[in-house]
Amino acid sequence: MSNAASPEVPLWIRTWTLVSSLVVIWDFGYCLLRPLSMEGGSLNFLWKPYNLYAKELKVQQDPKKKHHVTIPLTYKNTAFMNGIETLLNFTYLGLLKSGQVNVGQANLVGFSAALMTLSKTVLYWLIEPFSGYQHIGHNSLKDLIILWIIPNGLWIVVPAAIVYTLGKDLNHRLDVNSKQD
Repeated sequence: MSNAASPEVPLWIRTWTLVSSLVVIWDFGYCLLRPLSMEGGSLNFLWKPYNLYAKELKVQQDPKKKHHVTIPLTYKNTAFMNGIETLLNFTYLGLLKSGQVNVGQANLVGFSAALMTLSKTVLYWLIEPFSGYQHIGHNSLKDLIILWIIPNGLWIVVPAAIVYTLGKDLNHRLDVNSKQD
């Protein structure tokens, strides 16, 4: 069977994987090229939308400020993990397209990438309650919803749905294989 169109993998998963990987590459660049990517930096024209986000998230405003030792480290670690996540996503899409492995094997890679995205984003969210909401607590409820909860929540809801969908598929494949033994 040719997996060129990957009919067994829902289109929404393949679309999310591609689009989110492109967004993550953009975000990865912003994080690693700070302060050049920040407002006033020579490369800021590539990341203008982040200017609004930086106003909403205090720790993004000044790369030299040390609110916590763990906060700057978490952002750098997250940027590094973004690179690994993106490699996994492109590997997943490549495996689906190439047909070199079965869809179940490819789905294991996709499941791993989505679980990584979900875990990383939950960690990112947990920074706030554990820091007393010092980075986002100054926002109005409207700004918080529009600029932080919705955009970041999307990175929890969609990967969780992918983990569920691909996990269910993997579980089914394991069940079928164990009954054949």
